[in-house]
Amino acid sequence: MCTAIPTAPSSSYRDAPLRWPDRPATVRRVETPFDPTALNRQVEGLARAHQRLLSSLADLTDEMIARPSRLPKWSVGHVLAHIEHQGDSMVRLVDAAESGSVGEQYPGGMAARVDAIERDAVRSADDHVRGVRRSIYAVEGAFARARDAWYGRGLMVSGVEVPISDLPLRRWREVEVHCADLGLSEIDLDGPSCWSADYVREDLRVMTMMYVSRTSMGRSHLPEPVARLEPAERLVWLLGRVVVDGVEPARLLG
Repeated sequence: MCTAIPTAPSSSYRDAPLRWPDRPATVRRVETPFDPTALNRQVEGLARAHQRLLSSLADLTDEMIARPSRLPKWSVGHVLAHIEHQGDSMVRLVDAAESGSVGEQYPGGMAARVDAIERDAVRSADDHVRGVRRSIYAVEGAFARARDAWYGRGLMVSGVEVPISDLPLRRWREVEVHCADLGLSEIDLDGPSCWSADYVREDLRVMTMMYVSRTSMGRSHLPEPVARLEPAERLVWLLGRVVVDGVEPARLLG
C-alpha cells in the first residue's frame, strides 16, 4: 500500500514550515559515465516537456497564480518562479563548464534561491509565462552550444558535484515533477498522471539503477512491494514522494 507524503493541498501540511537543508561541509561527487545516446534522448525528451508546459500555460490566469500548489507554503506562482530560476541555473552551470570551471547552481546558495522565488512568485500570469518561456529557450540554447562543457562538472545547491551531462535529465525531472506540483487540473498540470510516458520510462531506468547501486550487496532489484506498483508509482516512490508500507524510503535525492 502506498501512502502519499503530503503534497496534495491540506491545511495541516500547508501550515508546516518549508525548510531547506544547509549546504553540507563537504562536496559529494556523483560519477556518471558519459553516454551520448542517453544524452541525446534526454535533451529531446526535455524539449518536448518544455513545449507541453508552454502550451498548457497559454490558459494560465492571475487567479490561478495565487492558488496553493501541491507543495507546502508554495503558491502556483512559487512553483512557476522555481521552474524559471532552475532553468537559469542550468545555463550558469553549462556556461561555466564550457569555460573550464565548475560553476555554482545558485550563487549565494539556498538563501538566495529562496529569496528570488519569493520575490517573483507574486508576478502576473503574463509575466510568469514570459519568464518561463525565456528560461526555457535559454536552457535549450545553452545545451545546443555546449561542446567541451559536456565533459565538465557543476556544483548543485545541495553541495553535490555532478557531470554536466546529467543536467538534461535533471532539468527534465524538474519540469515534469513541478508541472504536476502546480495542481492545475483544468490545464492538465496536476499530479503524476500528467507525466509523459517517455519521462517515466527514462527516469525510472536511471533512478532504479541508482537505488540498486546504493543498496546492500546481492540486491539487484527494487523491493517486492515497490516492484508491484505501476511504473509511474514506482518512480514516485524513488523520488521520495510516497511511502510504501513496510519498505524503507529510497532517500536518493538530497
